[in-house]
Amino acid sequence: MTRYLYIMGTDSGVGKSTVCLGILAQLLAEGYSPQQLAYIKPMTQCVEQQTVARFCTEQAIECIDIGNLVFKKGYTRDFIAGLTPSSTELLATVLQSIVTLGADKAVVLIDGIGSPAVGSVVGVANIDIAALLPCQIIFVGKAGIGAAIDDTVLNVSFIQRKHQHNVGLIYNKIPVNELADTRHYVSKRIVQLLSNTTPLGFIASHNGLPASSAAIAAWFSRYVNVIDWFNAFSQTD
Repeated sequence: MTRYLYIMGTDSGVGKSTVCLGILAQLLAEGYSPQQLAYIKPMTQCVEQQTVARFCTEQAIECIDIGNLVFKKGYTRDFIAGLTPSSTELLATVLQSIVTLGADKAVVLIDGIGSPAVGSVVGVANIDIAALLPCQIIFVGKAGIGAAIDDTVLNVSFIQRKHQHNVGLIYNKIPVNELADTRHYVSKRIVQLLSNTTPLGFIASHNGLPASSAAIAAWFSRYVNVIDWFNAFSQTD
């Protein structure tokens, strides 16, 4: 059975791509073959090749980095004017691309565009897609303590309206000198405010990633452990 892991974040630029790359490297290090894995960004605004896509090509992981739904300038106005396919048609097309990609895979990593609500205007928000898949969700939050917690409560509460499984939380781009405090206070408070969530890790700010897959996995594992949480979900699903 194919397992799906959907990565969402507070907004664009929060570091979802780094998280996706780290998870893929961790899965390879755990013994998954490249042929068992796949990566897809079903909705996008950017049509330039990203780091994750280059990594997938290097590792022979099947990849769709520019999906069926590209939000080009003016797309929202065209949708509201009735000049594009309907919400039902758009959602069906996006879902079909994900399911087709995952037909013979063990794990499909889905890279969301922006926040859980992005795409709502056309009826194809990240959470709309995730709610129709047997998937687990990781939310990537911003740095800080108060702002990070407030933003997580807002976004994850929205996720939990349509998604009943435990939501994993990863915080990225944290200044090195703030990492320990951020980890301590956010981990303690967020589980008090949001039930059915699990803080998975806190990633320090960095200048580039290691070159090899094994080195990326080792670096990522210093901050985050997705595998145990993901495996626990699969055993209880």
